[in-house]
Amino acid sequence: MKRALLLALLLLTACHRVEKKDTATEGNGTTTPKPTLKDDGKTLRIFMWSDYIDPEIVKDFETANGVNVVIDTYESNEAMIAKLQGGGASYDLANPSNYVVQTMVRAKLLQPLQKEQLSNFRNLLPGFVNPNFDRGNEYSIPYQFAATGLAYNSARFTPPRASWELIFGQQDTLRFALLDDPREVIGAALKYLGYSVNATKPEELRAARDLLRKTVRKRGFESFAGGPEIRNKLLAGSIDLGQIYVGDLLQGAAENDKLHVFIPREGTTISTDTLVILRGSPNPALARKFMDYVLQPGVSAAISNYTYYGNPNARAQPLLDPFLKDQPAFNPPAGEFASGRIEFINELPRGNPPRLYDRIWTDLKSR
Repeated sequence: MKRALLLALLLLTACHRVEKKDTATEGNGTTTPKPTLKDDGKTLRIFMWSDYIDPEIVKDFETANGVNVVIDTYESNEAMIAKLQGGGASYDLANPSNYVVQTMVRAKLLQPLQKEQLSNFRNLLPGFVNPNFDRGNEYSIPYQFAATGLAYNSARFTPPRASWELIFGQQDTLRFALLDDPREVIGAALKYLGYSVNATKPEELRAARDLLRKTVRKRGFESFAGGPEIRNKLLAGSIDLGQIYVGDLLQGAAENDKLHVFIPREGTTISTDTLVILRGSPNPALARKFMDYVLQPGVSAAISNYTYYGNPNARAQPLLDPFLKDQPAFNPPAGEFASGRIEFINELPRGNPPRLYDRIWTDLKSR
């Protein structure tokens, strides 16, 4: 299917990106921002997923605007929110997944986007405008998106079938790693069992919990890890299979043709990350300028060509690396969405469901 048709299906929904591992990096030799910073008009502080923007893109923005950009990173939405709520630093922009945007709104962490000030907002594909998690794009713009798959190094192991059964079935000798993210791991178990990744029924979640308990007890279970770490384990040949974000795997596959990724036949999740302006932003005007810069076709395409994640910008599509266009896991057929095989992770309804997910994850991480 054409990419445009796939993305048109995103009109009624959106998705969730997942975690890697907790680290902090700094942009262009600058230091981590301190609390209670004031608007100097010359410093932009961004809190985002690690290795998620081409450094040259950042340098070009700095040069063009005579400013300094500081980037600190996180590896899970939960870690990001915890730091922001703890008041540990003052940032202008954050990079949350869709399923936590409204959580951040309710926590009074965001300020309205004022998208009328973004001249390049019109470049977005229709499926990313007015998403169900942020009607009218009041608080967010889309940044990147990707599916989650299973990856392998064919120099070590070639899967006999494209199924979650390789991890969740009776096989006990394959070495594997799972993402260090509750919604992705629990969602994969739910998919394998034939349930929605957004299941809220206690009996369905208990079934997923029991399956995952057995899974992490297997001799082959190596660890929970972030996407780049799992990719490196595959490159090193220390694991046979890894649950991974497609973009993270494709970064390695571009250099090593033995790395492959597939969408399990039972289905999987897809994820979208956004850019939002934080309520306490010291430089909101500069934050909007950076957002508008990211929405430029050439800049947007350059980001995807660096990250190997999907691109929500209509005018950027012709500028994408041909390697990406040839990857089925990067560009799943439209029917995969229509059938529900590839499913978006939604924000859980408030009340008992989030607690059930938290209990499952705590149980798994304590084993």
